[in-house]
Amino acid sequence: MDLRFVVFLRICIDRYLWKKVEPGTAIGAIGAQSIGEPGTQMTLKTFHFAGVASMNITQGVPRIKEIINAAKKISTPIITAELENNTNVNAARILRGRAQRTVLGQVAKSIQIVMTSRSALVRVTLDMETIQEAQLALDAYIVRQAILRIPRSKIKEEHVKASDGRKLEISTQGGRNKLHFELHHLKNMLPNVVVKGIQTVERAIIAQKKREGSGKDQEIPKYNMLIEGTGLLEVMGIDGIDGRNTTSNHVMEVQQVLGIEAARRCIIEQIKDTMESHGMSIDMRHMMLLGDIMTFKGEVLGITRYGIQKMDKSVLMLASFERTADHLFNACVNGREDMIEGVSECVIMGIPVPLGTGILKVRQRANDDAPAMLQYGLDPILA
Repeated sequence: MDLRFVVFLRICIDRYLWKKVEPGTAIGAIGAQSIGEPGTQMTLKTFHFAGVASMNITQGVPRIKEIINAAKKISTPIITAELENNTNVNAARILRGRAQRTVLGQVAKSIQIVMTSRSALVRVTLDMETIQEAQLALDAYIVRQAILRIPRSKIKEEHVKASDGRKLEISTQGGRNKLHFELHHLKNMLPNVVVKGIQTVERAIIAQKKREGSGKDQEIPKYNMLIEGTGLLEVMGIDGIDGRNTTSNHVMEVQQVLGIEAARRCIIEQIKDTMESHGMSIDMRHMMLLGDIMTFKGEVLGITRYGIQKMDKSVLMLASFERTADHLFNACVNGREDMIEGVSECVIMGIPVPLGTGILKVRQRANDDAPAMLQYGLDPILA
């Protein structure tokens, strides 16, 4: 074997061993410092989404707080949907119509009450030009089915009639005493009926991706879709959207749809993107450690008093975080035990912290033949 190759391998092994963390290192404290210190340089504002006009996204300290606290409702949920045909802008517009919530008031030319000697009804006329410009596969018969699906409504099939694909007539079943009230209630309710798209999607925007590669690949523009709102499962199920590469910035929704491993990856990626948007670089291992701590129980737990209470059963550690008197009182009433194994508990009790050299314990005394365990602890007060 070549001597130079052997020397190279030895140098690689030495570098690898030198880079390994020493046993007993407080990696939690180092990771917390590495993530928390750059936060002092962040802003508290909401930024525009990169490359997209009129779309804002929460960044900086508020976004980090949402991720670490595992907020169930975030301020700007955004789904990034990759398209199977990402070079055709017309196909992207059709998919946008399938995803974006469209209400009847946006595609109706008129909604008016019509009263004759024989009948009283609400007539809806669709604006077919607007529907064609938005490339929505929509007509009066599809709108009729949407009206019949209104929750907690008393509208029956015989009350809704569609004609020539662009007009609908909706009648009421109330008596003459409530006729005017029900007609006006129907007229005010119909513009808010969702006739196309996903209920929880506010809007969808077609964005041109950054050009990558070289030659002809760089000349062809590629598109994806930015969806403002929730509904990751419904978006992934739309025909024409690449569900395997569709992502969301809502950690809790990712856990519900894709599982705990995907939620861990989402936590890491979101912290990384937030830091990089402010020009900060953090070692991936610190973010991976935070993701592991938040997800090792099988569910996403925030770094709050509720999440920590599910993570750790140590009474003293919980008391040192928040609500000290409540935790101590409940522990006394229920007779709970504390093994004094963590850092906070050892500091409170005044015994060596199990970090660094304190992680070692003497198992056998020098003068005794029989091995004996070294017990840490305080002497009883009345001894």
